[in-house]
Parts: sequence; C-alpha cells; structure tokens
Amino acid sequence: VMRMARLMRILRLVKLVKFVRPLLFMLVGVVAALQGVCWVLILTVASLYAAGIIATRLIGHRMIFPPDLELADSMLEPWHSVPESMFTLFRVMSGSLSSKEEAAIEELMSALPSLKFAFVFFMITSSWTLLSILTAVVSENMISTTQQQYEDLKLTLFEDERLLQAEDLSALFDELDKSGEGTLHRRAIEAAMQDPDFSRQVAVRLKMSKRG
Repeated sequence: VMRMARLMRILRLVKLVKFVRPLLFMLVGVVAALQGVCWVLILTVASLYAAGIIATRLIGHRMIFPPDLELADSMLEPWHSVPESMFTLFRVMSGSLSSKEEAAIEELMSALPSLKFAFVFFMITSSWTLLSILTAVVSENMISTTQQQYEDLKLTLFEDERLLQAEDLSALFDELDKSGEGTLHRRAIEAAMQDPDFSRQVAVRLKMSKRG
C-alpha cells in the first residue's frame, strides 16, 4: 500500500509538470540536450584515453625521466596502467584528488618541473574547454527546443482560435438562414451587413475594426 501511495505521488508530480508549461518546456529541452551531452561525454572519454596513454608511457614507464634518476614507487603508482592514468587525470580534472595522489603529483613536479606546463595544458584543454563545450551544447539544445515548443504552442492556439471563429460565424449566419436550407444569398449577407449591430458582431468575431 505504501509503495502504491509513493507511485501516486510520482504521478501527481508528472501531472504538475504537464500543466506548468515553462517547467514542461524546460524538461523537454533537457531531454533534447541529452544526445549532445552523450557526445560530449564520448569526447571526454576519448580525451582522457589519449592523455592516459601518453601519461602511462611517459611517466609510468619512465620514458620522460633521465635513466639515472631514482624515483619512488609511490610517485609512479597512479600512472602504472592506462586505466589508472585515466582515473588519475579525471580526478585532476574534477579537482577531487586524494591526499596520496596529491603527494605523488607534488613529488612528480619536484622531480621534473617541466611537467607543470603539461598539467596546465591538460587542465585548460580538458576541464575548461570540455566544460565550456558541454555548457554550450546544453544551452543551445534547450534554447532551440524551447523556441520550437513555443512556436508549436502558438500554432495550436491559433488553430483553436480559428476554429472558434468559424463556429461563431457559422452560428451567426445560421440566424440569418430563416429557411433552414443551409445557404445564404449574397444580397441577404449584404443586407445583414448594413445592420450596425450585426456588422459589429462579425467584426468582433473576426477581431477586425468596423469601418463605417
């Protein structure tokens, strides 16, 4: 029973989203942006994979260090394999390094200061650039989708208004059809339009200004 009650709450939330149009448009925009977000994630993984290969070969396999330089195993531990290098670089990119990884990177920078430029380049190209791309993709998709939703809403309202106008005019001219044949002659319409009250009603239904 409690589970059913919780499901009913979810259904109420769905109804709320459906009736609040700005919230619905935003939700549709987020769903439309998911495809672009997936491509950005693929680009992120590809970038981390390429950087992980380079880091593993240069740091983990000691290709960048002089042969006679002694290095602690703890400094090379985060770069032993490509998956470990990718995870370490991801934590560098997200700013969530552990104390052990921070100590290893600090030792690495002390042993080879030129690597600081490589890490700065990685942060600029990965964190800042990819974040900017992700923000741009989500914003573009949400804006375009929201505009399309508003255009569709305008078309729907215009069509509903046109149908209402057609029904009002049909009811108005049915009053002139005294014979009940369903047709009106031109003279009868012209004569009816001479009546100020009738012409005013037609102008109101068509949202036109009545010309004298």
